[in-house]
Formats: sequence, C-alpha cells, structure tokens
Amino acid sequence: MLEFQGVPVSEGIALGPCFIVDTEEFVIEQTSSDDAAKELERVQTAREQVAHRLQQQLDASDNEPQGEILRAHLSMLNDPQLATGIETSIQTNRESAEHAVSHNLLSYAEMLEALPDEYLRERAQDLRDLRLQWLAALFGKSELVDVPSGAIVIATELLPSQFLQVKSHGIGGIVTEQGGTTSHVSILARNFGIPMVTGVQTSAFDGAESVAINGQDGRVIVDPDDDTKAQLNQARKTYETMMRQAHENRMLAATTKNGQTIEIAANIGGPDDLEEVLANGADGIGLFRTEFLFMDRSTAPTEDEQYEVYRRVAEAMAGKRVVIRTLDAGADKKVSYLHFDDEENPFLGVRGLRYTLKHQELFQTQLKAVLRAAQYGKISLMFPMVTNVADVEAAIEAVDEARRTLTDEGQAYGSVELGAMIEVPAAALITDLLAEKLDFVSVGTNDLIQYTTASDRMNPAVTAWYEPGHPGLWRLLEQVSQGAHQHGAWVGMCGELAGTLEFVPRLVELGFDELSMSPKRIGLVKTAIRNL
Repeated sequence: MLEFQGVPVSEGIALGPCFIVDTEEFVIEQTSSDDAAKELERVQTAREQVAHRLQQQLDASDNEPQGEILRAHLSMLNDPQLATGIETSIQTNRESAEHAVSHNLLSYAEMLEALPDEYLRERAQDLRDLRLQWLAALFGKSELVDVPSGAIVIATELLPSQFLQVKSHGIGGIVTEQGGTTSHVSILARNFGIPMVTGVQTSAFDGAESVAINGQDGRVIVDPDDDTKAQLNQARKTYETMMRQAHENRMLAATTKNGQTIEIAANIGGPDDLEEVLANGADGIGLFRTEFLFMDRSTAPTEDEQYEVYRRVAEAMAGKRVVIRTLDAGADKKVSYLHFDDEENPFLGVRGLRYTLKHQELFQTQLKAVLRAAQYGKISLMFPMVTNVADVEAAIEAVDEARRTLTDEGQAYGSVELGAMIEVPAAALITDLLAEKLDFVSVGTNDLIQYTTASDRMNPAVTAWYEPGHPGLWRLLEQVSQGAHQHGAWVGMCGELAGTLEFVPRLVELGFDELSMSPKRIGLVKTAIRNL
C-alpha cells in the first residue's frame, strides 16, 4: 500500500479498480497518398461523424460548463482556416487524412500554447482534444476510452471529451498528474459530483490493481489494505449522509443557530440553468454571466433579444433577487465579432467594464434591456472589473443615460440595485469609497485570488501559489465586508470560494450577506451554515 498527497479538486470518496488512460493512442505515420480526393472525402466523413456526436451531446446536455466546451469544439471543427490547412496538406503535400488532421491541429495547438493570452492557451487544449476525436473517427474507433464501471481513472491530463466519455461508464473517480482546480475537467468533475484529485504522477500507479481517493483532503492510496478500505468505506458513508442532509436542507433557510441568515444563491449562464437552480433551493441568482448570450453567434444580441432573456429569468425567480453582471468580455472570454486590441497580458488589459465603457452602444443596449426587464422581478445590476471610484461613476452615468433614453422612447422600466464585482485588489482596498455610491458589492474570488497571489489559475505550474487560504486574501475580504457595511451596502461572493465548505464558517464570521455558487453546492452550504 502506498499513499500520495495530491490537490483536492472535486469532493467525494471513491474506491475502485485502477484504470490508466493513455491520451496518445494513435501512431501517425508520415505516409503519402496519390488519391487526394479519397483522403479529403475521408476527412470530411470523419468531421461529420464528430460533429454529429458533439451536437447530440450538446442537445442532450443540461449542464452549462459541458455545453460551453461542446460548443467550442463544434466551432473549431468547422473553422475554415483549419479546413484550408488540412486541404493544402492533402492536395499539395500528398499527406494522408490522418497525418494532415494530426499535424495541422498540433501545429495550431503549439502556436496557441506559445502565446501569453490565457484564453488562447486554453483553446490549445481544445484543439488537442478535437484532434483525438477526429483521429478516432478516421481510425474507425467508436470510443476514445473504454472504462470499466466504478474504475478510478488515472491520466497525465484528461481531456474534456475523454471526461465526458468515461463519465458515461459510471466511473468512481479521477486522478490526474496535470491540471489545476479551475481546468475544464476539474469544473466538469465538480458539476457532475465525481471525486477528483490532481497533482499525482501517473508512474505512482504502475502495476496498481485498486485505488482509493479522497476528494476532500487530496489523499490518494494505491492498493489500500483491508483496514484502510474499512476506514474509507466509513468515511464514504459519512459523506453520503452529508449529501442526503444537503438534499433535505436545500429548500430551507441558511440560518445559523444564533439567528444569522445568509442568502444562498446560484451562478447561471442563461435560462437553461433555471430548472436546476429552482430544484436545488436557490434563494436567488447571485451571478448571471451574460457573456454567454453573446457567444456562438455572429452579431451581438439585440435589445429585445436580451430583454426577453432577462425578463424570463426574473419572472422564473418570482421576486427573488437576480444579479445580472454586465458583459464581461475580454481576457479568457473572447467574443468573435467584438474587436479587441492585441495585448501582451489581456487579464490586465481592456476587459469587463473597461471594455463596455469604451463601447457605449453595446453597453447601452444591454443596460436598456436590463432596465426594461426589471419591471418583472427583483433585478440587481453588477459591473465587472471595477478598479476605482471613476469606474463606478462612469457606470452609474451610463445607467442614467439608459434611463433617459427609455423615457424619451416611451418605454417602461423598473428600478435596479447597482453593484460592483470586487476582483481587483485595489478595488477591495477602497470598498468603503465604492460602497458610498452603490447598493452592494460581490467578490469574484477566482480573479481576486489570482491577482492577489500573482498566480495564473489555469497554470498547473503555479497551483501551489494560487492559495484560497492565503492570509493576504482574507485580510482583503475582511476589508471588503467592513467597508461595504459601513455605508449600508450588502456584501456577496460569487466565486468558487463561496461554495467551498472549508471556508464557509469564516465567510459567515466576516459578515457576508450572500454566497453564490454552482446550484449543486447549495444544499451542502446551507447545511454547513445551519450547523454553525
């Protein structure tokens, strides 16, 4: 029996047979072909097979992170520049279909991996993933990975498509050597409730028959003995009891034993998430990521299109608060038809509110749609990437301008709360000044942690420094809470930290009024708070 310490990514305890996934399954020989037409036909047939499977998965999915990944893969599959490169390789260089697909996708992936833009580096992984799917179709393989039920999947790095396939086999858990807590697969694992640990070398599992993982503390045990298995089974029963309690408590108020009540809200990407939000007992929506409305289309949504979506969400929540974040484009959220200047470091560039203030027509369209929808529910408007008081003043003026325009047009509109997303350390330090002009602030911990610790949250090489428990971060959070409450503004949190049980008691102690998270975390967090 051997024990290793990894990084916990997704909660849960699992014990099962060891199954090692080899990401690189295909040997591509640099063979030439004299029949270019035949090779092009093979490429197209394989493309259609992959597209059909991706579309089927997308149509059947009610999971927004999964849908986002599938849409990205479909978009890349149909990219005309990629298609031209493959055609040139076959027609001019006489390459086989397999070689043309493989080397073109790898070339694009390597090019993106060399860029400083984090969003584009993420897309490199998607290209590598798509390459594997396309080659599987060319080689006539219906499944990329065939895993026994209940297995603990071991991989150097599991690709999103592989995750979706192994998940369908009813796997027990996942251990990877690479990948951070905010990688595609980590987010999917949490959304689907599959225990996962990262940061353990695959060589540790050579010859292993069984593996146990603890997604709470990051422990990974190879070939556990009987006593360890008994302890793990008891821990798993305790965890399952906790999950049952979470299900039972999901509709109750998150009130501590001394009477302090915290609003437990949900993060959403659009109306398709509403069923899960309501089924899990959300007290409201603490983050509506409106950028998803702008993606996977060739032009920005019109005012009426946005109005209908916001109205639908407001009506469905029946008087519960809905926090709508204005378009948070830029950095890792690129929208193809919007112009972004080339920046050496987009995460420190023109993104979020900085972008929309520079593009007032786009901003005004969204603000007018939100104001009109506010007649049908309790809507709060939140501005991302606020850095200083001038940002808030400019945003408020933009809202006032939208109100004036609607009045001139004879359009009815409702009242909204105004708030700022606190994700820049400078903003956290002046929360008291911001709160003088706002109704609320909400902390976006994913970016606040990476900006505070100077650690790229998608870079596995600096995972150790991306530290949610860093004392510097918690001093900022205390200052945010005190500064906002000093001026009567309520304080929320909508990053991953809000749904992390380890930190919930500290957030309650700091006086946070609202915590917003993945809908599946709501019952767990409510139970934790009710036990305080």
